[in-house]
Amino acid sequence: MLESTLSEAEARFERRRRAVGLVLAPALLLGLLALPMPGLDPRAHTLAAVAAMTVALWVTEAIPLAATALLGPALAVVLGVAEAKVALAAFGDPLIFLFLGGFLLAQGLSRQRVDQRAALWLVSRPVVGGSPRRALYAVGGVGFAFSMWISNTATTAMLLPVALGLHQTMRRAAPDDRDTQRALQRFGGGMCLALAYACSLGGSATPIGTGPNVMAVGLLREHAGATLGFGTWMAFGVPCAALMTVVTLAVVARAFPTPLLRVEGLTAEIQRALAELGPMRRGERRMLLVFALTVAGWLLPPALALGLGRAHPWARWADGALDEGVVALLGACLLFAIPSGERDAQGDRERLLGWDAMQRIDWGTLLLLGGGFALGRLTFQTGLAEAIGRGVLDLAGPVARHPAGLLALATCLVIALTEVTSNTATTTLVLPILARAAVALGLDPRVLMIPATLSASCAFMMPVASPTQAIVFGSGHVTIRQMVRAGLWFNLLGVALVTLCFCVVGLAVFGIDLLHLPAWAR
Repeated sequence: MLESTLSEAEARFERRRRAVGLVLAPALLLGLLALPMPGLDPRAHTLAAVAAMTVALWVTEAIPLAATALLGPALAVVLGVAEAKVALAAFGDPLIFLFLGGFLLAQGLSRQRVDQRAALWLVSRPVVGGSPRRALYAVGGVGFAFSMWISNTATTAMLLPVALGLHQTMRRAAPDDRDTQRALQRFGGGMCLALAYACSLGGSATPIGTGPNVMAVGLLREHAGATLGFGTWMAFGVPCAALMTVVTLAVVARAFPTPLLRVEGLTAEIQRALAELGPMRRGERRMLLVFALTVAGWLLPPALALGLGRAHPWARWADGALDEGVVALLGACLLFAIPSGERDAQGDRERLLGWDAMQRIDWGTLLLLGGGFALGRLTFQTGLAEAIGRGVLDLAGPVARHPAGLLALATCLVIALTEVTSNTATTTLVLPILARAAVALGLDPRVLMIPATLSASCAFMMPVASPTQAIVFGSGHVTIRQMVRAGLWFNLLGVALVTLCFCVVGLAVFGIDLLHLPAWAR
């Protein structure tokens, strides 16, 4: 979150928080290294100290999150937890390249203005019909759909001007009395919150939608032995995220009512903005074709396995050759080769994407994922995750005796932690512990890991909880009081919906048997 969006008191608190982190992190590292831990393997003991330091730096943001993600594995090597080639191998995980390819595809959609055209086209549909309430649903729905494939942050930044433009049109068309204008001002805050919430929830629908999803898929594959394909995740993620978004938007619309049933000129204003883009260019069509081919490549392996059977030669070939990360890279590389149909200032043919796009990639998120994978692997390899998992079960007491109680506890823990630190950092810390806790109880690790991953997208109280909320808070249309009060209720709603969705949909999609521990998890 940018300091310019904070009040003076909040900015002062952030500076103090970082200063505390610079002192607390090394103190935790040295203190835990000196503290006797007779029940732990020496490597696990050392890693516990490194992990505590890493968590302190992530929570306080004393240094950039990505720098902390690099520091943790590096210190683990220096202190003898693992060799460099083992600790740093996680930065080359195929899932990192899945996210990299997704970032480049998003850059291409933005550069060719496909995202802007699609957003305006969807919001201008007759179903909106000049209704402010329907406009709120439309903005949230578009945010949900786009953030499945494009960065939540980029989607929010792109759609916020659309939402604010709609809000200004409403205020101009409304009667100029104090009560109506105040109600519309409050409704504008609700529309901004609806956009932020929908973008966060949309990211949970696909493996590439947000960092925690990639983290969960990687940890399950690497250490639990469970493979979650693109199609399998979407079979669960899309209906669950869609349900949570619909419920959330309905509650926002009720909590922030509009005094107007219809605003004349609302649809016309959007259509004017759409007309300014002109007819669809060749570059846009080619970009859409590459994007469609990439998505088809992601969905082809599960489709062939479902239609032909996993033993069929084509299904086996697709499963081995069309790795999600490889498909993403192939699609991204096409963007650097295919002409856009236009020429640059020097008269040379432009491509759908130029190499300068690599400079705009969110490298911090990629490094954060790599560091998270590295620490996650080490916690499993040293036995630290298992030791902490047993400790968590002892502390949970009676709650841990029932899967539903432990599931709700896990979702609450993740949401609370995500309010104060990065959702990727939170899942890095929590998922390995939950995996071992589940196994210790004789449960499939996915029972806790997947709901916890979804919960990382449901922290709605604070501007610092996610970049989407920081962006809408920085617009000045949402007060901190509005965000905290609404966010508290939506956090509780998130816990209930995540638990319900996993029990109703997740158990069936993933084929989970609550009574038996799968062989791959033993």
